[in-house]
Amino acid sequence: MELYEANRILYSVKAAISADGYKLPSSAETDGLLMLLGKLDIEKHLAPKIKHARAQDKASAAYARSCKLICFFRALKAVEAGLPDPVTVISLTMLHKAITGDLSDDAGKLRAIDMSTDGNAHTDPKYIGGSLKAIIAKMNEIPGAPMTAKDDFAGYLSHYMRELIILHPFERSSEFTLRVFILLFSKIKGFSLGYHRATPPVVRAAEQKAFATDNVAPLFSMFTECLSYDHKSQQQEQPAPAPRTRREVAKDLCRPTRAEQQTTPQQQAKPAATKKQPKKQKDEPDDDVIRRAVRLQQKISKLNEQLTELIKPLDGKDDN
Repeated sequence: MELYEANRILYSVKAAISADGYKLPSSAETDGLLMLLGKLDIEKHLAPKIKHARAQDKASAAYARSCKLICFFRALKAVEAGLPDPVTVISLTMLHKAITGDLSDDAGKLRAIDMSTDGNAHTDPKYIGGSLKAIIAKMNEIPGAPMTAKDDFAGYLSHYMRELIILHPFERSSEFTLRVFILLFSKIKGFSLGYHRATPPVVRAAEQKAFATDNVAPLFSMFTECLSYDHKSQQQEQPAPAPRTRREVAKDLCRPTRAEQQTTPQQQAKPAATKKQPKKQKDEPDDDVIRRAVRLQQKISKLNEQLTELIKPLDGKDDN
């Protein structure tokens, strides 16, 4: 992966998890960048961290910090891998499992209990599956770039992100998973969503405003600021050129002769008619010979007719 692309993924995921109030250590940024560049084995790197987190009390702050750190690295790999097009409910649940599966038993499972945020209740669990399916189906109908302008796409994201926040599909790490999901969905549609272009408090406040008051204006402003066109995804793959023959390759590799090098531009610009014509085959008749033969045949026919007119009177005298 290129360094620019690795940095873009790193900063976006860092901003997405920082919106939950988690401060990422500077060493984690370095390790995450090395992992994206293929210089660090994620499994070997996370194995001791997972073991340490499982040994801690699940109600402690240390356990929560360990979970956030592990989720950060898993999210980096998920963003690098991407999502299939079109996205489905299974895409979202598998993304949640990939991010939180190391420490959570309900990873990848839709929420089954009632939940509320700041006194505002989320969707009843029995309606989550059907509502989530309908929302994602509508999201897939959004035309991608460049048919959809950036501002229009930001409006679509604001509307559907609000509905996903109200659903709160997962019991743990639901907000972070939804941010990563929207990031990957934007890439499918030809856009680059960089949460790092907005501060974490702005991202969090926009989500809370949309959930508590149904006001999506802060979300729209945040998405408009963070969205840009993903030029790589818009580049169409060019068809591979036809394989060249050995003779064509050898012709290009041949050096020009000394006579060709000394040819002036005026001589090179001469029309093709002045070039020497290839020799004709021996068995191929010439056009001038054919025309002469036709004229000679016509003269012979005319002489035969005149001779016939002269012979007719002589034939009558012989009979007398």
